[in-house]
Amino acid sequence: MQLRGAAVFVIVFVPVMAAAQQFMPTPSGPPVDPNTRFEVVSVKPVADTSGPLGRFIPTPQRLEYSGLPIGWLLRQALQKPDYQIVGAPGWIDTDRYTIMAKAPDGTPQAAFTTLLVNLLKDRFQLATHLETREQPVFNLVIARTDGRLGPDLKATPADCQATIAERNAAAQAAAKGGGPPLPFPPLPDLNAPTAPCGSARLLTGNVAVSGRTIAQFVTTVSDWVGRPVIDKTGLNGLYDFTLTFAPEGRNAGPLGQTLALLGAPNQAPPADPNVPSLSAALQEQLGLKLESARGPVEVVVIDRLEKPTPD
Repeated sequence: MQLRGAAVFVIVFVPVMAAAQQFMPTPSGPPVDPNTRFEVVSVKPVADTSGPLGRFIPTPQRLEYSGLPIGWLLRQALQKPDYQIVGAPGWIDTDRYTIMAKAPDGTPQAAFTTLLVNLLKDRFQLATHLETREQPVFNLVIARTDGRLGPDLKATPADCQATIAERNAAAQAAAKGGGPPLPFPPLPDLNAPTAPCGSARLLTGNVAVSGRTIAQFVTTVSDWVGRPVIDKTGLNGLYDFTLTFAPEGRNAGPLGQTLALLGAPNQAPPADPNVPSLSAALQEQLGLKLESARGPVEVVVIDRLEKPTPD
């Protein structure tokens, strides 16, 4: 499958940035009208839910969501992972739907999440409200009292930082209509020991990252441990690192699932039962440590979500 133009940002960005978050961060851009909607929408339930998963292909103008549970679209619309969503019915991850939708011509990428929110409101009767609740969290801190980091956590080289800055500037210019963005890195090889400049492999138990902040990484760790992780390391700037650990009963990770949805040929390597736990790996390989704590967590409460009437 060959991807070009603006669609590259959306599809490549899913596994690189959103794998552990369970959703794709909303692209930056000018403010979006909250009433922006797809102009044509078709929603059909899938009778046979025992077969293989279907396809997910988003572009700035079109959504193709074929034979998949509605849960991912809900997480994307709410911009929240499972541990920050309360009251979602169990069928969101079992019942499958095929949704085809077309946005009005000229709809910007930044409107994608708004389009999904309104689709779910119109067709699934979605209603929500926000609450802040006191919940268990983890603080991520530097493990050693002398501040020394682990052998597999290093500052991103200056030339790679410059490349990332150039890509970001081009993407921002493109969002403002100033030309096409630079191409993003290809999907990382799931078996390579390191990641290309500016890319990330975020499989549960098999991580290789280039040019990522620790503050971004805690979102990944949050999904692994099922609760918010707060960056208390004080580490700023961009880092390269690798991390190998036992998944502890988790699946191969959202990245593996996302790649399958996109039709990518790569498959995750099998987990090694002899590698350390996540907690031990963080300390041994990165020099970081998780400390249990409690803190305020913003959650989205699902007040209403109903199965739609098919077209």
